[in-house]
Amino acid sequence: MASQRQAKIERYKQKKEVEHRLSALKSTVESGQADDERVRDYHLLHLRRWIGISLEEIESIDQEIKILKEKDSPREASTSYSSLPEKPPMKSFILTPNKAQAKVFGAGYPSDYDAQQQQDQEQQDDESEGKTLHRLREWDDWKDTHPRGYGSRQNMG
Repeated sequence: MASQRQAKIERYKQKKEVEHRLSALKSTVESGQADDERVRDYHLLHLRRWIGISLEEIESIDQEIKILKEKDSPREASTSYSSLPEKPPMKSFILTPNKAQAKVFGAGYPSDYDAQQQQDQEQQDDESEGKTLHRLREWDDWKDTHPRGYGSRQNMG
């Protein structure tokens, strides 16, 4: 890992040096004032630059291939080892038109309300009224025996 990093740093330094030399030679070559040796150096530097770029791209492609292979391998392993429990098939149900119709066109309350149910309801109302009345009377009695400010009188002269 460290050697790869060191090699990458070295290539970066060489790349910067090549680009610097290319920029220096470019103006003389394009103006036509350079001799054959300088033109040759310019083209060789151009080739070195493109060789460096292509080597970087090859490394990048190799890393991508490695990543993609690692990405595919866990998926295959997880699907082969994990077995999802199969769900039982859903049971179908049939809603008869009569039941649906009764719900739609019904009165909104149970239609078979009889006297027994009414008596039970009245009895429950009476019991709850009695409990409420008893609770209120107890509260009133408590308030009568405990006037306002009756609490703790410690440390009050």
